[in-house]
Amino acid sequence: MFLVDTKDCNYLIINNKNKLELPSLNIKDDIEDDYFLCKKYEKKYNHSIRDILVIEKNEKYIFVKCKTDTKPNKGDYKVGVINEIMALITNDFHNQLLLNLSIKIGLEILNDSFWLGIILTTEDKIKDLTMKALLTDFLLFFSSSFCEEIIIYKFGETKDPNYVSDTQVKELRKRYLKKCPLYKSKTMKSIIKEMGIDFDNYVFDNVLIFSDDELLDINSRTWLNRNKENSDLYNGIILSPRRWIKNMYPQLNDIFEEVRKPYIEEFVNKFNKRQLNFKSYSSFKLFDNNLSSNEKIYIMQRIGLIKTTMYFSKIFGRGNYITINEEKNIKVSFDRFLMKVKAELIELLWNDKCQNSIPFLDDVLEKYPKEICNEFFSINRKCRDNIHYGFYYELTDEELNILVKYQDLYLNYIICEFEKHLIIKFGVGYKIGLALARLQYWASN
Repeated sequence: MFLVDTKDCNYLIINNKNKLELPSLNIKDDIEDDYFLCKKYEKKYNHSIRDILVIEKNEKYIFVKCKTDTKPNKGDYKVGVINEIMALITNDFHNQLLLNLSIKIGLEILNDSFWLGIILTTEDKIKDLTMKALLTDFLLFFSSSFCEEIIIYKFGETKDPNYVSDTQVKELRKRYLKKCPLYKSKTMKSIIKEMGIDFDNYVFDNVLIFSDDELLDINSRTWLNRNKENSDLYNGIILSPRRWIKNMYPQLNDIFEEVRKPYIEEFVNKFNKRQLNFKSYSSFKLFDNNLSSNEKIYIMQRIGLIKTTMYFSKIFGRGNYITINEEKNIKVSFDRFLMKVKAELIELLWNDKCQNSIPFLDDVLEKYPKEICNEFFSINRKCRDNIHYGFYYELTDEELNILVKYQDLYLNYIICEFEKHLIIKFGVGYKIGLALARLQYWASN
């Protein structure tokens, strides 16, 4: 049986004697040769396939996922996401294969929504306003992906388009994950104008956020979150994972609410022990002179996203997982959730490099620590791809161990390389400049 991906996890089903089913071949011998399998498929269905991945295999059948760049040039077929084609397929066995896969995807969504809900409640209960703002931004970063994926792959929908529309969700996700922050981009032009960011003159145009004297973030990154006109949109997106779990698993809601409590209490206590402080600073003084305006903006807008994720990961810690039923086959794991968030950041950096001209980033990514094994990047991409709720990629224990070993090493290396270009000094010159800036501000107001 073939799960043929035509594009973005939209799969092909064939009309066989007035019955809709997955494409399939009847082959008696055990086939290990992908090329032979692709040719047999092409001969029967008149279009080609590639990139075969075994989903399930036993002595009776093999269920594989593959991709195609074409569609059958004759015959009756339909295309849809898993939850769409499941409703159309009349072959019971094929339907069961898809149901098994849909359950795995559903458990992945359950894991994401459970921990996003705990982070949301933690954010609501902590005291530090700056920390609350950074956690809100973290929630927007991942919840926007969660919401759009739920909508695309028919695991949920927007209830009130006037409150949160599909288009708004898509645009917010693009802002976080797909629009690279560059000096002349439309979004950055707006931020630069509003904040008065100036790389040529000594003005205090930015705020640096610190934890224990270590730079954590720069306020230009989260500037757009201040827009009160979008508060309903942001609240709707952030609340969506928590609402999804209540709507989809009402029978487990009481269990979820009970197991949440100790984690929330623990995380709130951990966050309340941390203190953040902030200082005004000049973008003119922040960077060495070897960088272009593009590169400076890129560091300003990306370093905080990476550093806050690593900071929160350290506070939350490892080993947070729960089995929530007697059979112990439903497991929610914070480690797995954070692993996927980090995987998304690593892929984000690579996409920024491939789609834009950022010379210093090219250099940084090419000179990653050599102790990182070659398999790491393909495994990380496999983990990242589980943010898409159109398919589920199983990771072996060996693959998970590779991610545990190298994700933090890689991201900490990136942070270190970014920080090499920052110049942060609070000496006499800084104090005099800040005092003069304040006098000028008071005089003009």
